[in-house]
Amino acid sequence: MALKKAMGILVLSTQAVIGYDYHIQTRDAGLSWGDLSATDYGTIVQERFARARTRDTVRAAAQQDGQGLSLWGEAASYGKRLLTGGPSGGEQVAEVQNGEEAPPPVCIRRGNVADC
Repeated sequence: MALKKAMGILVLSTQAVIGYDYHIQTRDAGLSWGDLSATDYGTIVQERFARARTRDTVRAAAQQDGQGLSLWGEAASYGKRLLTGGPSGGEQVAEVQNGEEAPPPVCIRRGNVADC
């Protein structure tokens, strides 16, 4: 009996997720509910999985080259630098430009705090 209930919950949850995704894809396509055919929806889902596979392949190739981890680590550290008062990512990029003097940093004001 418990297995029957668990399978029922699993099927209902799967249908709810697919229905919500169909609704999102229909809305993004500018159509009303039911106007997106099942074949078009299937094509959208296949393209989404293909993009994810391509992204994973590129990420794996970058990690094999030894660049992946350093690039991801550098990107992740930008937020930490802002919190600790270190240079932000924009300043790093400005310093690297052909040995020329870096332009003044752009400050963004958020409430009472200026982020330069």
